[in-house]
Amino acid sequence: MGIIEIEGMEFYAYHGHYEEERIVGNRFLLDLRIEADCEISAHSDHIKDAVNYQIAYKIIKEQMLQKSHLLENIAQRILDALYANMKGIK
Repeated sequence: MGIIEIEGMEFYAYHGHYEEERIVGNRFLLDLRIEADCEISAHSDHIKDAVNYQIAYKIIKEQMLQKSHLLENIAQRILDALYANMKGIK
């Protein structure tokens, strides 16, 4: 089992309960920690066998661009999208 971490991803987005938050926007910092079986990629040395953290970043960025009223909603959407698009992660 391996752990992949991306720390300090920064996004300017328009989330919040109050209308002003969704108009003005705010800076959001995200950290991601993915557990995955890295045995195959460790032996094959091929990106196709690895958990591609660039794809994870792209998924998170796409979700952050969609306005939400609650951070819990964004977090759940990010998790759902990561699980739907990335195989072998926990």
